[in-house]
This record gives sequence, structure tokens and C-alpha cells, in this order.
Amino acid sequence: MLFAAMLIAAGVALAASLAPGSPGFTLGEFATNCLFAIWLTLVCSITLCVLGPWFNRLPAAKGAPLALLLVAALSCAGAWVVRWLDHALGLHVTGESSDLYFCASSAALTVVFGALALRYAHIQERWMRATRSEAQARFDALQARIQPHFLFNTLNTVSGLIRSRPDAAEEAVLDLADLMRAALARDGGRTRLREELDLARRYLSIEQLRLGDRLKVDWQVDENLPLFLPLPTLTLQPLVENAVLHGVAQMPGGGTVGLHARRDGRGVTIRVRNPLASPVAAGKPGRTQENIRNRLRHTLGASARLSLDGDNGHYTVTLWLPLP
Repeated sequence: MLFAAMLIAAGVALAASLAPGSPGFTLGEFATNCLFAIWLTLVCSITLCVLGPWFNRLPAAKGAPLALLLVAALSCAGAWVVRWLDHALGLHVTGESSDLYFCASSAALTVVFGALALRYAHIQERWMRATRSEAQARFDALQARIQPHFLFNTLNTVSGLIRSRPDAAEEAVLDLADLMRAALARDGGRTRLREELDLARRYLSIEQLRLGDRLKVDWQVDENLPLFLPLPTLTLQPLVENAVLHGVAQMPGGGTVGLHARRDGRGVTIRVRNPLASPVAAGKPGRTQENIRNRLRHTLGASARLSLDGDNGHYTVTLWLPLP
């Protein structure tokens, strides 16, 4: 925002240098106008930032006019100081106009462009707030992905293992607890790649207990992965869940769910692959993939990618996650 304000100030200086009343465009005049405009911009911006908490407590109908009055006062004071220094040093860089005209014109220009900048900042803040709200809503929707039937199926599996394989039953209960903890988390929806991989592995372990030999897992994770990479909570587990429910569970003979993760230049590539009982179009992502794509872009930036491939009887979801 500050950089944008300084660019606007430079544009105003260029317009003042090219104005009909100016003696003619010179590099020195443009540099002087630019220095004056950027200096005023910095003074006004820093003052508004310092007083921002106080302005934020006021209604917009009162806060905006007061902010513009403050900008006008600062501009007049700054223009008067520059004018005084120009006369005291005998530089004559501020023109031959009267002091009142110089201060008033500087204040008027600053207020006009300050109002435009404040309006832009207000719209930008509303957009960012709406984006955060949408991301939180999508996260809340993904939290509901661990459905009651999964919980009941897991508990039934555990009950069948208590006598025959008590160790496996205990491990399944611990895995289920971690899954439910992630699904019900209310800490902003952020985690690390390490936790996401561990959550996906725990989910596959539970499903292997339920499906038995029908579910095989091809787990290939490079040792040099940046496990500290921040991710939205429930990024990998819903993809793995889709691979099991819509892939392996639909095939009489079962199949293999693959999760491959490797470092790829300045990012990380993760592929989740599963067999398909029937062909599927891979051009348009489903709701789960679209939610994850939007949340990844919100967390990691626009360079984060999610792509789909449904060829040769397999369905593959590929994530590319940029490193910070």
C-alpha cells in the first residue's frame, strides 16, 4: 500500500511538471516535485498508520473526513516548511506563486489523491476480509468431511479387533483421535506438511484395517522434504479419503492408493493416485479439490497449483506447493 501511494505521488509530480502553467518539463523540476510529493506522502502515511487504531474506533462517516482533514493540515504544514526553507536558502525551486497559493494547492492535491487512496485501501480491506471469511467457510466445510459413517465404521472395526488384535485396536483408536482432533480444530486452519502427511498415513491405516487386503498403499515420501512447510489443515486427508472411497472401495478386487511426495526445485510436488472402476473426466475439479485449491492459494499464494489427470484407468491429483 505504501509503495502504491509513492507511485501515485510520483505520478502527481509528473503531472505537475507537465502542467500548462509550468515553464517546461526539465528533469530537475520533475525530481524536485517528485521529492516533495513523496515526502508529503510518507509524512501523511506514517501519521495515519500511527493514528490508525484511533481512527478505526470511529464510524466510517466520521473517521474518513477527519483523516482527510488531518492530511490537509499536514500538507499545509509541510508545504509551508518547504516554502520557508526555499526562501531561506535562496533556492527558488518552489516557483514564484504566493505562499498561500502554494500551500493551498499542495493541500488540495494531497486531499484529492488521499481520498482516492483511502477509498482504495477501504475496498482492498473489504476484499481481504471477504477472502478470509470465504477461506474460513471452506475450511469449516472441509472439517465436516469426516462423516458419521466413517466414525461408525471405524468404531465397528475397532470393536472387532479388541479381542483378536488388541494392539491394532488401540492404534486405530489413537489414529481416529488424531483425525477427529484435526477435523474439529479451531486454530485458524494452519498446520505443517509433517502433520498433514502423518494425518494421511493414519487415515490409510484405519482404512486398511477396515478393507483388509483390498487396500494397498504405495507410500513414497522423499527424506529431504521441507516438513516445516505451512499448509491449511486437512489438505491431504480429504484427497486420500476420495482416493479410497471413490477408487479402491468401488472395485471388487480393491487396488492401490499411492501418495508420492518429492522436492521439485523451489517447491514440493505431491501426487495422490488411485484406480478407477470407470472412466472419469479430469478437466473440472470436484468440490473437495476446488476447496483445497482455493485454500492453498490463500495460504501459499497464487503460484500454488492443483491439477487433475484421469487417464489409463487411474485418477491422479497433483499438488505443487511453493516454498516460502
